[in-house]
Amino acid sequence: MRALVLAALLALAAGPAVDPSIDHAELDAVLGAVVRGEAVDYAALRRDPLSRLDAYLSRIAAIEPARLPRAEQIALYVNLYNATVLHAVAERYRPGYRPDADSFALFDEPLVRTGGATMSLNDLEHRVLRVGFDEPRIHAALVCASRSCPPLRPQAYTGRGLEAALEEGMRRFLSDPTRNAIDVSARTLRLSRIFEWYADDFGGRAGLAAYVSRYAGRDVAGFAIDFLPYSWELNDVPRAATSGSDR
Repeated sequence: MRALVLAALLALAAGPAVDPSIDHAELDAVLGAVVRGEAVDYAALRRDPLSRLDAYLSRIAAIEPARLPRAEQIALYVNLYNATVLHAVAERYRPGYRPDADSFALFDEPLVRTGGATMSLNDLEHRVLRVGFDEPRIHAALVCASRSCPPLRPQAYTGRGLEAALEEGMRRFLSDPTRNAIDVSARTLRLSRIFEWYADDFGGRAGLAAYVSRYAGRDVAGFAIDFLPYSWELNDVPRAATSGSDR
């Protein structure tokens, strides 16, 4: 696995050899079928959409991401992460399941198939995306299946639409008071733990207020910073809100 990650990073430095546009239509269809507002209907995913997700993951696994332009690479890797999480949770789905089960095993197992090899979700996020691209907005795009993570987009990311999608995603994440609360009267930011865990990606703890200001519509420099509790409860739709049962 380390050799795979190293090869991916070396290829990044070498630059793209081709300039294709990757088709993510299969993932679009799956997301459109199972994303319900800010939740996911995993019971529905276990039925017909799971075969379409299988087909998408198998096709994407055969692509060499390092041969793509930068935006296409990021879009592919983010889609691969989110699609792999969806598939893995659907396979494990049961009453009370949480993505932090078994000491976060979901993120450490070699579930991700890419470029003819496998790696873990943690490897994809931390050793490929974070190290290879220096793009903090991915933290509002990668969805770990918990209620406190950013909501899953009902569309796949594309290279052509990546910039707008990342900007929209980070702005939406920071404007959601359940995930990031800005108390102007108390001059306090109560941010997602994501900003604490990955503070270095946003310019360090001292740079968080400046980063938030870009998306908050106001200058929050000098505001005190606290972090909200993080819920690892599954981002499943309430069962009463579904039209069928998991059969």
